[in-house]
Amino acid sequence: MSIYNTLCRNGPGCHFLAMGRCWFRHLNEVDDKMVELFELLARLPERIDRLQGIISKHQKEKEKQRRLILNKPVHQELKCTHESISNDVTDLLSNVSQLPPELHLAILHHFDLETVLGLDLPYNLLHKVLQLPRGEKLGSWLGRQLLEQDLGIIYVPGENTMFLANYHQEDEDGDGLSLKVSDLSPGLTPGAYKVRILQNGFDLVRVGCDFLSTQCGPVTCFHTAKTEHWASSFMCRGFSLQTETRTDLAPGIWEPKHSWHLPLGQSQGDRLRGSVDELKAPVFVISLQEEWWTRQWSHRRGRNYSVDSVAQGQEVNDGASEEELLGLGVVTNMQGEVVAYTISGGPVFAAYDPVDNPHSDEGWYNFSVSRYQYTGQIEQAGLIITGSQNDYGMPWLLEEEGIKFPDQEHYTGKQY
Repeated sequence: MSIYNTLCRNGPGCHFLAMGRCWFRHLNEVDDKMVELFELLARLPERIDRLQGIISKHQKEKEKQRRLILNKPVHQELKCTHESISNDVTDLLSNVSQLPPELHLAILHHFDLETVLGLDLPYNLLHKVLQLPRGEKLGSWLGRQLLEQDLGIIYVPGENTMFLANYHQEDEDGDGLSLKVSDLSPGLTPGAYKVRILQNGFDLVRVGCDFLSTQCGPVTCFHTAKTEHWASSFMCRGFSLQTETRTDLAPGIWEPKHSWHLPLGQSQGDRLRGSVDELKAPVFVISLQEEWWTRQWSHRRGRNYSVDSVAQGQEVNDGASEEELLGLGVVTNMQGEVVAYTISGGPVFAAYDPVDNPHSDEGWYNFSVSRYQYTGQIEQAGLIITGSQNDYGMPWLLEEEGIKFPDQEHYTGKQY
C-alpha cells in the first residue's frame, strides 16, 4: 500500500506538512468525495425523518383505501338461492348422480369453489373434486384458499370452539395485552359458512343454505316483504330456532358467569392502534386449534359475504372512513395456516330473542344466542347474533301496529 494513503501520525501540527514535504495523508486533505460523504451523513437524520413521513402518509392512504374496500361486501345484493342457479345447472346437478363415477369429477371440476362447497359432497369426493395434493388436509387447504380468494366464506372443522368479548377495550381495566372472553358452547357443526353482517350482530349459515336474516327459506320466499322484517316470517319460510339466553354477556351488563383471558402478546405486527387489522374487543372468535395464541400469530380483516340493509344504512350515516362495520377476520399462524376466525371492528354485539316479547332495552341488557336449522332437520344450518332490535320489524310490534306478516297466526291472540 502506498504511503500516500497512510494517515500521518503527527496530526494537523505536522512540521513536514507545514514545509509542504509530508508524504503521508492528513485529514484536512480529504478528497471531494469524502467531503460529500460527510455532508450526506450530516443530513441523514433529516432525510430519514422525511422518508418516514412519506412512508407513514402512504400507509395511511393505503389503510383508508383498504377500509373502503372492506366495507363493500362480496355480494352487494343477495340473490335468491332458488333463482340464482339456472335450470340447466339444476337439471345437471339432479342427474349427476346417475352418471358414471368418472364423469362426476369431470363435471364438478367446472364449478366455482362456493358452488362445490354448497353441494355438501362426501369428504372423499370433495377431496378429489378440489384436486388436493396427496396428504393435504382438506380443512387446512380450504382455509388457505378461502383466505386467498377473500369470498366472505369460512371453513370450520369438527374441533372448534367459540368465545366472545363484548365490551369496548378502552373501557376494560387492564394492560391491553389480553382480552377477557367468555365461551359459547357447543361449537359450530363442521362445514363451510358464509358471513352476513347485521346492525350490531351477524348471521352465519352453511354455504348452500339460506340466511335466516333474509326473506328466503327452504319452503318459501317473501321477496316483496322488507328484509329487515325477517323475524316475522322465518317460521313460514321453513326455519326452526333454539335460543339460549345469556344475559351475562349483554353489553349493558358484561358480567360473564365464566371468563378467561386471551393473551395478545404473540401477535405479530397487527396490533397498531387504529389499524383495520387490530384485534381488540368487542370480538367474536371461532377457534380452530387449541391454544393457537401461545404461538406467534397474525390477524387480518377480510371482506364480508353480505351486509344487511340496516347495517348498510348505518355505514352511510356514520361514514365508511370514520366508523368501521363489523367484519370477518382471519387469524393465521406463521406457517400461513388458518387457526381462527373473528368478527370484530365495530360496535358491541347486541342480541334479542326473535320470538320473545320485545322490550325497549332488548339486546342490550338481555342477550340471546340463536341456532337454527331447516324445519324437520336435525343438522344445524346456522347461528345468529341478531343485533340490536332497533329498525327491525319484530312480530310483536307489527301485530301491535296492525301490520300483516307471514307468521301472524303464531302470535295472534297471545299476551305480550
